Amino acid sequence: MRNRELMRLMLSAGLVAATALAAEVSVPTTGLAADDTALSNCPARKPVLRLATQTGQALYSTHPAEARFGATHYTRLHQSPLFGANPLETGIDASYGVIESWKYLPGAKGMILKVRKGLTFNDGSPITPEDVVFSLNLSKSKFADSQINGTLKRIGIEPKVIDANTVQLDFKKGNATFNLEMSPLVFPLYVTSKKYHSNGEISQAAVDRFRSKPLAAGPYRVIDRQAERFLTLVAARKDPLLGCPVYDRIEFRSVTETGTRMNQFRTGQVDIISGARDLVKQAKKIGATILSKPDANTIGLYIFQADYPGNVFANRDVRLAANYAIDHKLIGETIFSGVGIRPWGCTWPPATEISTTNPRYLKACQTPRPYDPERAKKHLAAAGYKPGKGPTINIEYSASYPEEGALAEAMQPMLKAVGFNAKVERVDRAERNRRRWSGKHINTLLFFGPGGRLTSLAGANSVWGPTRGWGPKNDKGILAAINRASAADTIKEYTEGMADLGEVIYKEGYGPGWFSAGAIYFVRKEIGDWGLGKSKGRGPMNLSALVTKR
Repeated sequence: MRNRELMRLMLSAGLVAATALAAEVSVPTTGLAADDTALSNCPARKPVLRLATQTGQALYSTHPAEARFGATHYTRLHQSPLFGANPLETGIDASYGVIESWKYLPGAKGMILKVRKGLTFNDGSPITPEDVVFSLNLSKSKFADSQINGTLKRIGIEPKVIDANTVQLDFKKGNATFNLEMSPLVFPLYVTSKKYHSNGEISQAAVDRFRSKPLAAGPYRVIDRQAERFLTLVAARKDPLLGCPVYDRIEFRSVTETGTRMNQFRTGQVDIISGARDLVKQAKKIGATILSKPDANTIGLYIFQADYPGNVFANRDVRLAANYAIDHKLIGETIFSGVGIRPWGCTWPPATEISTTNPRYLKACQTPRPYDPERAKKHLAAAGYKPGKGPTINIEYSASYPEEGALAEAMQPMLKAVGFNAKVERVDRAERNRRRWSGKHINTLLFFGPGGRLTSLAGANSVWGPTRGWGPKNDKGILAAINRASAADTIKEYTEGMADLGEVIYKEGYGPGWFSAGAIYFVRKEIGDWGLGKSKGRGPMNLSALVTKR
């Protein structure tokens, strides 16, 4: 059943076409009159939608190149993606993107992209092939989000304008999943105006100028924001891709404390909040609709910087000891209430991958290691530690999802029981990134719970890539696997590369996974269910389906 569903998604995403290297995806272009985007062409709007979510310290950046996969639910509302996905995020749909058609070059060593005619930024200036090329170069620069620039650099992408509505992409090697990986289903690449971005300047100063006075390309625009705190959108235009805005105003707030979010929901201050499993009954009593997004978090451990001097986790036996020390079934039954979870043995790559069509991938990651404290003690002994005298380690969390703090507290006594001296520490995202890039994540367990996605190449580059601050630089198996997946000229070859990666991660104990878990949201009854459970996208929620209408 699952393989049939994945094949359907691959067909909708254009992936089978990429495998054949012959098919072309296209949607007819319709020219737009100057006044077609006026808000007066839209029906009356609802006044406001207010969201309070646990975001893991979202940047709430207004710059398209700084937008992370976790920002899709709001960035997509004020920017236009290179490749489109339907608002429900069930598959690729060319009619929702800047590129109206694409064709892979032989060996998937590039693509021919056709830019949709008549599209504009919100200031009325046209979206051109030059803007597409500029946006790709900007996104692979050091000023873009580290995950997307790392992925584009590894692919070795070189874009160039061919004619008035055509762009050619050349890849250093093959890459058969580019149109999916760079779409709102995974890690969307947005198109930025070259002229408005300081006449094509790619520098920190130019990025800062754009961020302070952004140019939108969507049905909404940003009027206010503060990093890690809030972002506010207002209706801007009838968008040629998403259509009309449904609300006059949308307010996004980052609220870490579950009790605070619940109180704000109860008193009518917000309309949608990140919920908690232990509060579902209480939320129903006050009239909330309970919605869930499947596979929103992959729960398990990350063991990073294993090649760094002084890291006790450089020893495989110590990594395996941590693997076996955690009673993940108990955690699933208690902290996650057994709701919306399914077993998975790797933190990355995830259970939602198209690579689950590959038997080797499933064999590597489908089954978590069992809870076995006696085996954990034996591994610590093999590493040279006496009983009860294991290494001192840090359990670090950043409140990326509601259960993260409780998970840290639950793991601490389990690790201590087998001999670790485990300490719990909560840090914000800025500090986590500082430790990442300065080599300070030695002797540390992280578990920030990334969400599932159909292709996980960008994520694999981010967490295991040898130049991204976390992945071990001395593990040839990881490097070979990522290179194989990055250079794949067919979907089958891509899944072989991801299977290689899963085998290394599981065998070496770098990323012991336990289960994937759905995200719970409490929604005001009058809003109802807009199809959140259907989303296959990487973002927190498919909000376009709720707040826009063609």
